[in-house]
Parts: sequence; structure tokens; C-alpha cells
Amino acid sequence: MTNHVLLDNVNHRDLRVRQVYAPGEGYDVNAARVFPAEFVAIQRDCPMFFVKNSETGNFEAVALLGFDNEENLFLGNPGWDADFIPLSIQRQPFLIGMQQQEVDGVPSQVPVIHIDLDHPSVGTDEGEPLFLAQGGEAPYLERVASVLKAIHEGHEQSEELARSLVGLELIESVKIEVEFIDGSKKSLAGLFKINEERLAGLSGNALEVLNSSGHLQTVYLMLASLSSMSRLIDRKNRQLKGRAGR
Repeated sequence: MTNHVLLDNVNHRDLRVRQVYAPGEGYDVNAARVFPAEFVAIQRDCPMFFVKNSETGNFEAVALLGFDNEENLFLGNPGWDADFIPLSIQRQPFLIGMQQQEVDGVPSQVPVIHIDLDHPSVGTDEGEPLFLAQGGEAPYLERVASVLKAIHEGHEQSEELARSLVGLELIESVKIEVEFIDGSKKSLAGLFKINEERLAGLSGNALEVLNSSGHLQTVYLMLASLSSMSRLIDRKNRQLKGRAGR
């Protein structure tokens, strides 16, 4: 359950956030939304796929973090076990909401910060303060605001990417089947990837359009990320081996 409310420095002046990347701290997810600006860093550690948003039907890129529900193989004891943390993980327990405000006398939808009061990291006893004693934003909240800004911009970039790839019919469904060292198997459905055959068959004009928009590099980064699947399987196998040795 979540309890999202608009953040303000009066009702929430005493709130603190304990950002500990460990099991049970609110980061137990097997996939995280990722945005094009992150792909260079993400592809080194995580395979990336598209999924369909259940509400809009639009394609969204995700980084695979585990194979079972609520399994995040990058959570250490504690600490994030990779060089780069996806923005959608960093922003927890905050999110962007839209609020109608007057901008230069014109009613406009303006992005504002919301917080999930029921997130395990939120409290008043320990963690980073959100506000200074005089009511201004603490450095931690300023960093959060920059992360949320990057996510807000990333949504627009992602929508442009998906429209372009759908128009060129470059997205295809894929079923992932893996086997682990203990003999157990896992099938992952609902994932989509770049159709390499169609990509190779694109005309010069289509490739030029992809390249000029910056989407061609993004496509190749998603394809390159698939080589990280073996490393993700290795993480799972190390976890299984550790459990067996207890």
C-alpha cells in the first residue's frame, strides 16, 4: 500500500528519509523503469527490455533486476551492488505529481514533489532531513528534486523513443527462459526487445532519421545490454549457492 501526499515544509518539517539499499527497505523490485539518458551506464550491469504500461498500453524501458517477484539481486547488506543506481530507484520514496498553478497569469499544470508516507524509509527518528530549521530545502531534498527533474524529462524522451520504434515496427515480444545451478527454471513473459532482423533491414533514410534523433544509439545500447543477462544469472546463482552453503 502507498500513501502519496503533496510534500510541504509545514506538515512534514520533521520527516527524515533513511536511504538504505537492503532487502525490506522498499526497493524489493525485480525491474526498474529506466530512461534513455541512463542507458550507457545501465547496460553494463542490467539487461534492458520494454514492457507495456497496463494503463496506457505504451512501451516503457525497464532494467531487469531479478527473476522472482520482489527479487532485487542488486541489494547488498547494505548497499547497491553496482556502479549506477537507476533514477526510478533513487527517487524513492518521492514521485512527481502535477498541480494546477497560475504561471504568468495562466492556469498551468506544474510538477510538484509528492512523498509516500508509508514507504519503509520514511520516519522522524533517523535518516536525512528534508527541510532546514528555517523551512528551506535540505541538501538531500535538493538532490531528490534534481533526480525527479531528470525523470520528468526522461518520460518525454521515452515517449519519443517508443513512438519512433513502434512506427518502424522494431519492437517484438520475447520470452526469457533460464535455468539456475540448483536445477530450478524460470520463464519471464511480458517482455519486448528490439527486432534485430528488422533493424538490419531498415533503409538508409530510416536509419538516418533514427540517428539524427539520437534513437539509434539508444537502440544499440538496449541490444548491448542483453549480454548482461548472463551476469544477472550469475548473481542469482551466487545467491542460491550461498543459501545452500548455510
